[in-house]
Amino acid sequence: MPGEILKVEKLCFKYNDADVLKDINFTLEVGDFVGILGPNGCGKTTLLKNIEGSNILKISVKDLAKQVATVSQDTYLDIAFTAEQIVAMGRNPHLKNFESEQSKDRAIIEDSMKVMDILHLKDKPAYQLSGGERQRVLIARALAQQPRLLLLDEPTSHLDINYQWELLELLKKLCVEKSLTILIVLHDINLASMFCNKAILLKEHRIFKMGNLTEVLNEQNIREVFCMDVQVTFPKDSLRPVAIFLSPTDKNVSPKPFKSFHVICGGGEGEKLLYYLSQRGYKVSVGVLNKGDTDWKVAHLLGFTVIEEVPFSPITEEKILENISHINRSDAVILANIPFGLGNLKNLTCLKQLVAKKRVFILEEKDIGERDYTNGKATQMYNEIKKRATVLKSMQELKKII
Repeated sequence: MPGEILKVEKLCFKYNDADVLKDINFTLEVGDFVGILGPNGCGKTTLLKNIEGSNILKISVKDLAKQVATVSQDTYLDIAFTAEQIVAMGRNPHLKNFESEQSKDRAIIEDSMKVMDILHLKDKPAYQLSGGERQRVLIARALAQQPRLLLLDEPTSHLDINYQWELLELLKKLCVEKSLTILIVLHDINLASMFCNKAILLKEHRIFKMGNLTEVLNEQNIREVFCMDVQVTFPKDSLRPVAIFLSPTDKNVSPKPFKSFHVICGGGEGEKLLYYLSQRGYKVSVGVLNKGDTDWKVAHLLGFTVIEEVPFSPITEEKILENISHINRSDAVILANIPFGLGNLKNLTCLKQLVAKKRVFILEEKDIGERDYTNGKATQMYNEIKKRATVLKSMQELKKII
């Protein structure tokens, strides 16, 4: 098959006589971006390691490294090396013993660093790299190998949502622009749904389901594999499913007092709140947020309706009207513990207009005076809203009533 790049047939693996992988069969096409998902201990990492090693008996390690590159979870970076030196290691399979990089190799190293947006880090020692920088350096090293297939084991673990999003966007771009095929282990179903074109669900060391996103990431499959209650929705104009894991309906979980919320947040201050509302199964709208804001990313990831403004721009009248419309349609509003500047002050203006006829909850973890960068304008409006709102001092307090 012309587009086929990897075919795995009847792959099995045991460790101390215990089955870790059983009868694994699948095919990858050129340009695929495939996410491997499943509960802990189902064999996700082992599957990658076996794919990497499956052809070693047929071809040399150097030739294999020209075809397949890997980025593991636990890759050690020696503190003596700079970012550029680490990326340059990716050229080793293409060099003879003791041969130095030629101009072609140096150009590939530079291009790999540009693709991963780390050229400005070229002289930075490994020990000074942040988590996100470290992952981009390791992926740039893999790209310098010029592989046809890239295997990644949870490259987004321990990264915040901004770095996760940024990293996966770069990888998706490589699939599209360079026809690179990527097989990636992920722990977040919604991240896989947002960036991958196919998914593999593992359960009890076997492939439970593989195929396009709608075939694999449906409620029945997710419930069976993860043993959790889940609701799968499709955001407007999207074919990418969003999984919302629901809290168990036991005696310790209060009934939901509302059906829908509008959330005013930003800058990452609404992240925990949005995840909680998602888990509770609420219908949620969020706004107004600038595109690229951390809470904007989380809201999109969870499939919420987002009223969005262009990056680094103040809120326009058009978006104010859209925001007011969503506030009116919601059962209640939650104002997160966000800082206010002139750019997002109009969110308070919207809420002030409607607080008299809408149930409003304020999550006040810090005094407004510590979050006001508008010379007191935000504080004045905030305090007026506060008179008619229910004030909650922590997420714990909020969870008791919402």
